[in-house]
Amino acid sequence: MLTELNIKNFAIIDSLNITFEKGFNVLTGETGAGKSIIVDAVDLVLGGRASSEMIRSGCEEAVVEAAFDISDVKNKVFINGSMATIAMLSDVGEFLVDIHGQHEHQTLMKVERHIDVLDEYAALGPLRQEMSGIYSEWNRVKDELVSLKSSEADKEKRVDLLRFQSDEIEKAALKVDEDEELLEERKLLSNSEKLYESSNTALELLYSQSGSALELIKKAGSNVTDISIIDESMRLTLDAINSASASIEDAALTLRDYVGRISFDPERLNEIEERLDLIGRLKRKYGNTVSEILKYREEVDRELDGIEKAEVRIEELEKEVESLKSKGYKIAESISGKRKKASVELKNKVEKELSDLGMKKAIFEVNMERLNDISAKGFDKVEFLLSSNPGEAPKPLSKVASGGELSRIMLALKKMLANPTGVPTMVFDEVDSGIGGGVAEIVGRKLREVAEGRQVLCITHLAQIAAMADLHYAVSKGENKGRTTTTVSRLSWDERVDEVARMLGGMTITEATKRHAEEMINLVRS
Repeated sequence: MLTELNIKNFAIIDSLNITFEKGFNVLTGETGAGKSIIVDAVDLVLGGRASSEMIRSGCEEAVVEAAFDISDVKNKVFINGSMATIAMLSDVGEFLVDIHGQHEHQTLMKVERHIDVLDEYAALGPLRQEMSGIYSEWNRVKDELVSLKSSEADKEKRVDLLRFQSDEIEKAALKVDEDEELLEERKLLSNSEKLYESSNTALELLYSQSGSALELIKKAGSNVTDISIIDESMRLTLDAINSASASIEDAALTLRDYVGRISFDPERLNEIEERLDLIGRLKRKYGNTVSEILKYREEVDRELDGIEKAEVRIEELEKEVESLKSKGYKIAESISGKRKKASVELKNKVEKELSDLGMKKAIFEVNMERLNDISAKGFDKVEFLLSSNPGEAPKPLSKVASGGELSRIMLALKKMLANPTGVPTMVFDEVDSGIGGGVAEIVGRKLREVAEGRQVLCITHLAQIAAMADLHYAVSKGENKGRTTTTVSRLSWDERVDEVARMLGGMTITEATKRHAEEMINLVRS
């Protein structure tokens, strides 16, 4: 249950700390005092969406903190030690608090929500989840089947194109990096005359002609040999000359081989140009590099293989569609049967609750119609019908129920759904809209019944409901340093009497009004 709520710089609240207890907790106060802001804060801490408009004017940030005692909750929840995301808060919140806002009864005006209320009462959550999963998979398989079948019409044209592309690339017999190698070879062939002239001249200067570098350096070596015989200090110089001579001979041999390899082959050059032209055309069609072209062909071949196997896949999908449909209908039948049984129980219980709430002759019906096909919720359409006056046939709730009647029907449904294993805290924000007098007292008693074994927080304007509280909080609006601010106080016995008297008598509170208020509170206690 919610044990503590700490709010700072939120809307018109400056700083507020409230402690709550188990049982029926009531918050009252003048209109505009900020009662519903407290509910907004609880909703925010449970994962509701925040906006900058919620931050108190002149402040940079708002803080909303809540402490929960989850000792009675069977599901263990751990958030401590890590920052909680909105999704985490929302997931945890659904186990902790159920908020019924002042306009929530308007959801009964939406027929599509009626089936969810019935299914919640019938505890069909697991079956609904299974139904939704099968329905989703059924649609996915159907979409794939439709896509494959629709492509059949253009299959022949597509196959012709793909086969042409695959054959064109295959015939080219490309090799990875082939174009780079061809470009290098073309560069050599295009410059063969220059290469021959330069390399042959170098060979002559180093080796072949009279007076070549090798001939001269050998003569120098012979002279240094004579010197080194007399002067040993020139031995290193002689070694260097001999080494240079050997290097020149090696270079000359390399140049001679190179000259022999130089090709003057116009036909080969033409072949290279044609090959590079072919590769260029393929690049413009299928990719920027030879590797991309080859990869494209692999993709084409895979698609061809897929098309050839499409007929087999279509047969598989058709069987899968029928299998999923069969499973879906089986679950839908099971859900429908449980709904019919639950609808009778819900009708009887809601009518009893409505009778207690002052609608003595009300008839509540759960109308079920079977749809032509299954959906994520099965194949039923559910709508609540109501007859609030004797002799009138039940009609759609959305067309005949008044605001006060909707509030009472929603309260009756909430009481039906408030099972002992449900959420430990329920919040009702002005659920008393549109009612008064004796009905208000009955509503208060129903809220006390809902609070048995759990915590209920209720914002109300009615003294009859406030008198039923186990704990009573007064919400007031004041001014501090020129700023409007909201405060919340837990009321003592005398303060409770004064607050209920205010709710009964307005601005002028007489002793008679106070006695009446005290009697109302004591009556609940007795």
